[in-house]
Amino acid sequence: MAGFAPEVLALLQSIGLAAPMGIGEKFYVNGGADGITAGVNAVGRGSKDRPVLTIAYALANLCVANRNDYIYCWNTYNQDTAPIVVTVPTVHIIGIAKPGIHTAILTDALAGDNPMFQCPVVGGGTSGVEIAGFCLGGGATHGCIEISAAYDWWIHHCTFGHEWAQAPQDGIRIVALSHCQALLIEDNVFLGASGPKGTITQYGIVAPAATAHVYQSYIRRNNILRCTTGGIALLNDCREVIVEKNKISCASDAVAMAIDLGVTTSGCQIASNEAQHGDAVMAQNPYRDQAVADANDWMCNQVGSVMKYPDEAM
Repeated sequence: MAGFAPEVLALLQSIGLAAPMGIGEKFYVNGGADGITAGVNAVGRGSKDRPVLTIAYALANLCVANRNDYIYCWNTYNQDTAPIVVTVPTVHIIGIAKPGIHTAILTDALAGDNPMFQCPVVGGGTSGVEIAGFCLGGGATHGCIEISAAYDWWIHHCTFGHEWAQAPQDGIRIVALSHCQALLIEDNVFLGASGPKGTITQYGIVAPAATAHVYQSYIRRNNILRCTTGGIALLNDCREVIVEKNKISCASDAVAMAIDLGVTTSGCQIASNEAQHGDAVMAQNPYRDQAVADANDWMCNQVGSVMKYPDEAM
């Protein structure tokens, strides 16, 4: 990957963000002067030496559907207006974390009530999207990322909520009336209510009860810190979802603060997750399965050092 400093290239390769050679085009977004010309949204730009200013411009004017294009982003703070609607299938949007410096921070320049990234409205979903390496804000009644009618989204190595970001209601929300399949959500951090500001006010990851469907997906190795309503909630007709090796700090000593499955959720595997409230063993069960008996498989989930089966009701 010509054009990257050796330490940046090594970082990309170490966390799996290096673009395969010969696949798609590579475009660059940069809003600040850090040795590279600050971006300008104009025809003929998008190279490393002549970047554009916003991700939205790169998506609308540079990327081609199903070409496997990559957008690499530096210094994204308050440049894009939310929501960034991802309408290009098979595209990769990567925030570059230089050694010793924060990930690329994405907040709404207008501080409106919107998600930061959004799949198009139901019926026009975009598939094959990768989002990685960002610190994300979101709207007061929205998630940082909202997905609807999407297949093959890969969201990883992002931080949801931050002291410099707006306070989102959820980290990742599967929008109501949607059908999503083959999602991979891994290695993210979700910052809950104990932070100074800009933290998640509801769920880390949620598929709401209002007909949000998630099928054959994978949620793993995420750290969820004290989101006030819950960590991971799959509340409606979610099937064959694997939820494993997540570490969840519960915001209160309450039932189902870590993982909550709805009454129509089935065929899911919940394995090797860890949950805890404060520095003591929780009096309440942080895991709940509201479906009929044996609809889902639970194995080796912990509260502190104790294995726990889920509750079936409050």
